Amino acid sequence: LDMSPKKLARRQEKRGIAGGKEVDSMNGSLMELWAVMGPFAKGIVLLLLAMSVLSVAVACERLLALREAAREAERHLPEWKAVLTSGLDADARREAYDRTVRSTILATGASLQKGHGIVAAVGSTAPFVGLVGTVLGIVNAFQELAEHGGGGIGQVSAGIAEALVTTALGIGVAIPAVWLFNLLTQ
Repeated sequence: LDMSPKKLARRQEKRGIAGGKEVDSMNGSLMELWAVMGPFAKGIVLLLLAMSVLSVAVACERLLALREAAREAERHLPEWKAVLTSGLDADARREAYDRTVRSTILATGASLQKGHGIVAAVGSTAPFVGLVGTVLGIVNAFQELAEHGGGGIGQVSAGIAEALVTTALGIGVAIPAVWLFNLLTQ
């Protein structure tokens, strides 16, 4: 958090504070926010994007596996019908059918639950990862204000905006992950 005067001047210039005066460089563009973010905030953003890609990839793979499991169950239908029409007595046929169906359901159910933990973890932790970025970003913004005295909220507004982006992104990553988790577990 301790910066050399040259590094601080470059960072302030990026944030629109040139020669101690505020410049209106914050119009809300994500590219502008990215340009002024510090390395820690950029790391948080990249981590959240990776979490998002991972959760969506796992959920898509699980949805495809669910679809394949439904097809597989249809493929077993002739076997189950054969058991029902075999020469065994009714109780033996019912028991053989139940055993066949139960083993298929257990095997399919266990394999379909793989990956759910990843999607759930992303949905539950992404807001907190974003919040870490926000808290440390706000601490940085206020440290810059304290080091350079004077100024006002305008001097730290870019730092606070940078910090809040990570929370917004964390929430934005969590919402689809929670939706996907609920879709997979219904």
